[in-house]
Amino acid sequence: MRKRPVVLTIAGSDSGGGAGLQADLKTFTALGVFGTTVITGLTAQNTLGVTKILEVPLDFIEAQFDAVMKDLEPKFAKTGMLASKGVISLVARKVKEYKLGLVYDPVMVAKSGDPLVTEDVIPAVKELIRLATVVTPNKYEVEKILGKKVESLEDLRNSAREFYKTFSANVVVKGGSALGGVDYAIIDGEEIELKGEEIKTKNTHGTGDIFSASITAFLAKGYELKRAILEAKDFVTKAIKFSLDLGKGHGPADPFAPTEIEVERERAREEAEKLVEYLEENKEVTKKLIDPEEKLNLGVMTSYGEVATLAGGIIRYIDWIKVDGPIVVNYYTNLVTEVLRDVGKRVGISFSMSDRLLKMAERGVIKISDSGINANVVLRKGKAVIVADSIEEIRGLIEVVANDPGSG
Repeated sequence: MRKRPVVLTIAGSDSGGGAGLQADLKTFTALGVFGTTVITGLTAQNTLGVTKILEVPLDFIEAQFDAVMKDLEPKFAKTGMLASKGVISLVARKVKEYKLGLVYDPVMVAKSGDPLVTEDVIPAVKELIRLATVVTPNKYEVEKILGKKVESLEDLRNSAREFYKTFSANVVVKGGSALGGVDYAIIDGEEIELKGEEIKTKNTHGTGDIFSASITAFLAKGYELKRAILEAKDFVTKAIKFSLDLGKGHGPADPFAPTEIEVERERAREEAEKLVEYLEENKEVTKKLIDPEEKLNLGVMTSYGEVATLAGGIIRYIDWIKVDGPIVVNYYTNLVTEVLRDVGKRVGISFSMSDRLLKMAERGVIKISDSGINANVVLRKGKAVIVADSIEEIRGLIEVVANDPGSG
């Protein structure tokens, strides 16, 4: 019987789908854990902002807690929007009752700048902080909690130190885009600067939820806290790098991107292997593409710009061909990977430039250009690169080039 680790999000609903429990559940699914929910509030929200908040009655929040915990028994939970001190105090009581490992994301302000909590929550927030396995405030939230501005990296470090000293709680203070994507963590007394890739994008809706949800997922999968945080930082960085340009405001980060990158990478590797097999099985066709003592290479690109290619290539010696090296992904940049990224095609094969090819172009059998625009053969560095959108299309082009009767 198959099982997955069960986790819990205690959060509000984002009707726009980019943050809140929707972002949490997407993250849980992407990381292979089973997500359950305690819904604390409803927001009328989109990428432009929050227009209305409806708090769920306390007795119904408690009923959801008990229903999930008594049956599915998650060991780790994370929070999102807890809109009032009554909700926060209830969550603190239930966390203690069920001895939950808690990733506390003290959500107070939406990306749009709209407040998500009432102003009297700070004492209750401090109560819940002391129960958490780790707390993940952003710079604005830590300012509210500590009552001090965070305007530089040094302020970020000092705020983490003061937070840890004050609450004796593990903490990751998120600097966000305002501080170059740097976060500062203190875990069991160890100070860790988390440097992510600085990404220029307005589409960062839901990043805090994705980060805290991914920490929760990694903890449920058995990771130590430090490793869970490091893995979560890498995960959310990819989600931001490949964020979605949806809506008219701050579009959402994409928690499916990190997993899809891995899936597409393996698919590209498999397609590249099939193309190699085709070239090996059709030796007479392949030989026509390569001058003696030269080599051919190939590539298959994912929608994320990663390319699977041969480490060496396919070499021709007189009357036979030899495959040199395994299929690698992003190991190095060669002519094929360069051209595919430039022209945006999925599949490419580089081979020897020849008079045969020029004659075919003159007769309109193929279309050649330096840019790849409206062409299926790109000229680059004295070589030709056939480009296509699929393995089937490129196989057809290879056979046209190799077997054209009119080019002599």
